[in-house]
Amino acid sequence: MRRLSFSSDIKNRLCEADYCCPRCALAELSGMVRFAGSFKNGRLRLAGENERVAKRTLDDIAEVFGIKAQVSGERLWSISIEDETELENMAEALLPEHFGGSVEAILPFSCCRAAFVRGAFLGGGSVSDPEKGYHMEFAGRRRESAVILQKVLAAKGFSSKLTERKGTFVVYIKECEKIADILGYMGAGKNALELYNIQAEKDMRNRVNRRVNCETANVEKVARASWRQLRAIDKIEKEKGLDTLSDTLFEMAKLRREFPEDSLKELGERLSPPIGKSGVNHRLNRIIEIADEL
Repeated sequence: MRRLSFSSDIKNRLCEADYCCPRCALAELSGMVRFAGSFKNGRLRLAGENERVAKRTLDDIAEVFGIKAQVSGERLWSISIEDETELENMAEALLPEHFGGSVEAILPFSCCRAAFVRGAFLGGGSVSDPEKGYHMEFAGRRRESAVILQKVLAAKGFSSKLTERKGTFVVYIKECEKIADILGYMGAGKNALELYNIQAEKDMRNRVNRRVNCETANVEKVARASWRQLRAIDKIEKEKGLDTLSDTLFEMAKLRREFPEDSLKELGERLSPPIGKSGVNHRLNRIIEIADEL
């Protein structure tokens, strides 16, 4: 069984959202029409891929206008309404700003504005797989609809950006927390929680990876330094003998040979009395200098 995409799962959950007031269905349908539909050539056409969104759209049309519309198509569904009287009533109610009214007329309450955003997402929204990155967008054919959506989001404190892509106007958000908050605002609280959990897991993995990388780099650094020190010790032994070194350097050379993987701190702790990293580093550097002079 094919796993649903993150966006499809969100849309399925949004289709289960309850209306908080009688005006919410109108606001939601307005958002859908603006991002997935068009009034032209004497008809309203809505289209999409998600079957549950199609059913939700039919329910909204029936709830708001008392019209029993039909869905056609299978993989790609479409709803078409051609009755002139019905079209005129729907257009004036859903796009009041085109008839001398104001878009605020369909967004009287906070719940209606949330329903509008939900409808826009059901019509033209998507969220990328959070395992790969954080990107939410609402894509539609009309710039004015994108600007209206931006204003509705901004009124709730959600900043967004607008771009044009191949004739489509896209409102997008990239910050994980903002995306999660918008999901919760629209009614997809479970998806918002999932996003937060994925972010937390990714942050944890990143912290672990940074620590492992840091530790790996340190190990490699110690190994390179040890290799250089051992070469110097071997050269001194071959050229003039280790017994020509001072007692402190002779002791350090023996320790380094015996414990080639030890850090400076660990080597210092093996001496009696123990010395610090700087002391060990000084002695080993002196051994390298002697070898370089040979």
